[in-house]
Amino acid sequence: MRFIRTTILLLTLSTAFGQADSLIQIMEEKNGIDRIELLHEIVIDLWLNYPERARTYGMEALKISKELGDSTMISKSLRLIAGVHYYKGDYDQSLEYNQRAFDIAVALKDSTLINNGYNNIGLLYYNLGSYQTALEYLLRSKTIKNKIGESYGLSTTLNNIGLVFERIHDYGQARDYFEQAYDQAISLNEPDNILYSINNIGITYMKEGNLEEALKYFRRGYRMGAEIENINWGAVSARGIGEVFMLSGEKDSVLYYLQSSLDASQSIDDKKGMAEVYYLFAKNSLEDGDARRALEYLDKCDDWAKQIQIRQQQLDNLKLYSTIYSKLQDRDKEKEYLGKYIELRDSLFQDVVTRNLSLIPLKIKEEEDRFTLTSQQAKIQNQLVTNQLFTFIIIITVPLLIVMIILLRKNDKKNKELQRNNEELKHTQKLLITSEKMASLGVLAAGVGHEINNPLNFIKNGIGALSKKLEGNEDEELKSYFKIVNEGVDRATNIVKSLSHFSRKGPGVDEKCNIHEIIENCLLILHNKIRNKVRVITNFTSQSAILKGNEGRLHQAMMNIIANAEQAIVDEGTLTITTRRKSDVMEIWIEDDGEGIPEENLMKISDPFFTTKPPGEGTGLGLFITFSIIEEHSGSIEVESNPSEGSKFIIKLPL
Repeated sequence: MRFIRTTILLLTLSTAFGQADSLIQIMEEKNGIDRIELLHEIVIDLWLNYPERARTYGMEALKISKELGDSTMISKSLRLIAGVHYYKGDYDQSLEYNQRAFDIAVALKDSTLINNGYNNIGLLYYNLGSYQTALEYLLRSKTIKNKIGESYGLSTTLNNIGLVFERIHDYGQARDYFEQAYDQAISLNEPDNILYSINNIGITYMKEGNLEEALKYFRRGYRMGAEIENINWGAVSARGIGEVFMLSGEKDSVLYYLQSSLDASQSIDDKKGMAEVYYLFAKNSLEDGDARRALEYLDKCDDWAKQIQIRQQQLDNLKLYSTIYSKLQDRDKEKEYLGKYIELRDSLFQDVVTRNLSLIPLKIKEEEDRFTLTSQQAKIQNQLVTNQLFTFIIIITVPLLIVMIILLRKNDKKNKELQRNNEELKHTQKLLITSEKMASLGVLAAGVGHEINNPLNFIKNGIGALSKKLEGNEDEELKSYFKIVNEGVDRATNIVKSLSHFSRKGPGVDEKCNIHEIIENCLLILHNKIRNKVRVITNFTSQSAILKGNEGRLHQAMMNIIANAEQAIVDEGTLTITTRRKSDVMEIWIEDDGEGIPEENLMKISDPFFTTKPPGEGTGLGLFITFSIIEEHSGSIEVESNPSEGSKFIIKLPL
């Protein structure tokens, strides 16, 4: 089997080289624009599988374009060189070349080149973690393509939009765009984009836990990769199959498909692909209990990730290093890598915030353009009045009637153009407001997180040292105090982490969580605060209360709602917590007989920074974060309240 796989791989490589070599032979007879266009074709043929060779031909095309002074060809050459850097994982360099290509396209007023620039820059911001900015650029690209009726490249744009939604865990929306991309690629017979879409659809099913459907798409992609001789996407399909088998526990097949993916990536020097395969090898070895072997694989993954500066992969590696050293009971190394993980995570978060802030001057420039257009609109309106007056004067003579009709048609055309411009301006304004809000919230979150994390670390380390000092002490009451303090510190840490929600999504929601234990833990932490004030009644269902989620985030959500209920009870009152299962949904009813929420405030309670508490006593973030957490878990919250009877929060979470 290994021999067959290697033979197929060598045949694929031979064919890929052959196609490029045939173009190179033809190119030797060409000069000027014809030579540049052939060089561009060669770059596209090679950039997935042989990026270094592709870049050499791209630089030659750029040199000839500059010698000819052809701005259009210069822009195209820059864009293709940017594509080579993208497939190498060098996103910052790719962004630089794309921006140069885009600036030339704007100067040329070439809608096709401008559209390509929006798509490419949007995809790069996605890879750099600026998802809001990425979505703005990609949606502009899609809008322009639809306006000018350009089908070429639309499948790629739709796939890229889907990637943004996939990264923020909106898998249904992501799959909708991937399926649109697939249909578009089928209609234009674009095999590479068909395969790209198939892999992306498979990834959404895998992330949702539908492994059977994911495997179906990855197997289809694996077969198609061999048929169309696309080594890069075929390797991605093989990795997908291996990861599905790893998640489903079918260990016998995992190593075969991961090794197949690794062989393909090595054959085309795809460092990014090699890094991803070694990461999966490391996870698989760790699950098999071989932490040393896992460490060897992760070292290889980290070497490639550092070489091509895949920062998200480096972040994932640091977290896995900490887990491996925890298994090896090397506490110093575990803490060291956990510290590096936190440091890099905060650095990447700050990079995203800085990058969003750097876009504000561009947004201001767009606003200035809007005012310029408003002035032009006024001139058009004045001209319209003049034309109408002139028409009225000349209408008394029949020979001039034709002139009047022509003018009216021109005015109608200008009005329609004016309406289109107004719609585009409204859309731009909405994007500007959203971007500025996200930038401001990102700066706030970064500052608060940095200032609070350090003292939390001191407290955590101090508690650890005290616990070590008191080892052997059998005082159960003392142990419970330590447990409560540790839970408090972890809770505070989760709150700090949750601030990152303003600019990016939190961690995954794939842990097994017992909602009853989570509620009991929250009540335990709040015990001293409610014991002489609130009578707590719990009516828990006898059925299983296990669901998939993020335990820390669900603790935070339940704690916020219960704490709010306690604060709503002025003197003494009752807090009733009920759980019930309905089909595949767990319902949690949290009811208090406190002051209640006025009707005019009921629609605002999920808004950030909205609070009715005096200054210094509340931030207005508690319920905003709570609603966000429940949405991340694909759940919902319903609120009923009466100022004279109290409030009722009904949380629904899928099981």
